[in-house]
Amino acid sequence: MKRFLTLMIAAALLAGCQTRDQRNADMNMKTMQNTVSRDRLLVTFGQLTPPPMGADIMTKSDDQVIAWVKQIDDWTHQVLSSPVTGEMDRYAMREMQTHLTQVYTPEMAQRLVANFYRLDTTTGTYQANSTKAMLNLRSNYQTYELKRQQPAAGQYKLMLSGRSRQDYSETVMQHESVYQVQGNQLKIQEFKSRT
Repeated sequence: MKRFLTLMIAAALLAGCQTRDQRNADMNMKTMQNTVSRDRLLVTFGQLTPPPMGADIMTKSDDQVIAWVKQIDDWTHQVLSSPVTGEMDRYAMREMQTHLTQVYTPEMAQRLVANFYRLDTTTGTYQANSTKAMLNLRSNYQTYELKRQQPAAGQYKLMLSGRSRQDYSETVMQHESVYQVQGNQLKIQEFKSRT
């Protein structure tokens, strides 16, 4: 009887382990179904034309530069939100960083991805952070003010503020970006916005 009881306890423990293992396997299968692969991401990226990055943009009017900065922000948002499920594998993440380097320096591209995604160590996939982490320039403001600086040879800094007034409240957005000239093209070293 004692041996029978020991066998029953062992069988129950083994069944519990198998159930937990099955749940983990089910969770991993669900994650794999949600994970966007490199190939799927490449198809999406093929449809996202990066903004023009010619250094001559810095000689354009304020309105043209403001529209261009908003275009960069919009393109960046589209690239970062390309995994429609909000989850991608490490190969897709590397491809996203590479795609962002059409506009950003490698360091800034890496920071953008790290800001928008976190690594899930249990599945080895990258999952999107809250949408609150998204950029701020896609909103329309009633007035914009642009300030330009050239802190060093071959480097530009833009400071953009947007304001909207409704009733008794005012919303203010502050944007700052830094561009390095490489050849005849600009690469973004810093691109941040806050409200």
